[in-house]
Amino acid sequence: MKYMIRERYTCQRGKVPEYLESLKVVVGFMKAGGIEFHKLLVDIFGPMDTVYHEFEVDDIQQYFAFERGVYENPDADTQKLIDHVNSITVSAEREIFEVLM
Repeated sequence: MKYMIRERYTCQRGKVPEYLESLKVVVGFMKAGGIEFHKLLVDIFGPMDTVYHEFEVDDIQQYFAFERGVYENPDADTQKLIDHVNSITVSAEREIFEVLM
């Protein structure tokens, strides 16, 4: 079974480019962890300062284990990245879809 995960981040006004640079680092971590397919999108019509990150995983439990591994006892560089992303993000939400086709 395959899942598509969409994360939506609302950034502080004008911080989308800065957020995207940090998100590219996160995508690199995820690719190294075996999560290959990614899309980064910005909303040009709806809510301003919104970034979407979509990716697909084959095993939802493996994804959550990977995610927990990033946030449990992160090294100094990872913690700095987490703190930076949190400082420029106003809100976030995640949707998880089962891919049928």
